[in-house]
Amino acid sequence: MQFLDSRPPSGGAVPIGLAYGPIVPPFLERHRDLVDYVEVPFEQLRHAPDSARIQDDVPVILHCSSMSIGGFVAPSADTLTAIRGHATGTGTPWIGEHLAFISADPVEGLECDLDPIELTYTVCPQLSEETIERVETNLARMREWFPMPIILENSPQYFDMPGSTMTMPEFVAEVSQQCDVDLLLDITHFLIATTNMGLDPAKSLDMWPVERVVEVHLSGMSEQSGSWWDDHSAPVPDAAFDVLAQVAKRVQPRAVTFEYNWAPSIPGQMLLAQIDRVRELFPA
Repeated sequence: MQFLDSRPPSGGAVPIGLAYGPIVPPFLERHRDLVDYVEVPFEQLRHAPDSARIQDDVPVILHCSSMSIGGFVAPSADTLTAIRGHATGTGTPWIGEHLAFISADPVEGLECDLDPIELTYTVCPQLSEETIERVETNLARMREWFPMPIILENSPQYFDMPGSTMTMPEFVAEVSQQCDVDLLLDITHFLIATTNMGLDPAKSLDMWPVERVVEVHLSGMSEQSGSWWDDHSAPVPDAAFDVLAQVAKRVQPRAVTFEYNWAPSIPGQMLLAQIDRVRELFPA
């Protein structure tokens, strides 16, 4: 994907893309010159193959939530084969995968065949050395399957994970170092974790291995029952752009992705203004 290695067609210093969702086709029709790529989840391609047609109009980066990198139950060979097929088919420069788990051991005592439980949603793992060792083992296996690199996205943390021995910033830093892996910095997940866990965002960002960040995600967040939650239909908050400004002082990522994929519609002028804010932080 040549545009990710040089100045993107839109003319900015950093390629800017959108996560695949209902807003993407109409926005592309009006502002194709502003969008360098669309990030498409493997799960979307697997269950709705027609969505692959988007790559006829715009380059694609493959995102994924199915490797269970932070868990103890491995994905099936069929799943890995399917991911590899879509990765090679899209020509993605990397695969962004969550530093989380999506499969769990079966629950004994239930009347079932004791197959692994598919949680259908990525779950933040225990933040511990044991999990880091598991991530290292899982990554070694995954790297044998894919010709392109895997980068890991930090999870949103909604509560204190039982058995954890470190904070999310410490955990991500240790994973990046011990596993020698690059990162997808989800800034909204970062803000959710630091706010919910009472951490100082500035000190947490100082601990973050920003030099390993390849891609950045920007999305909304909402408060529910006293905690902050991921919300891909809400506007990206100003606090996220403040964090991105601090990141820009240390590194220039290879891609910045707006995640409005839960929104049935969104004001075009708002998104245009937000794209401009990113361009201002990374001038050509």
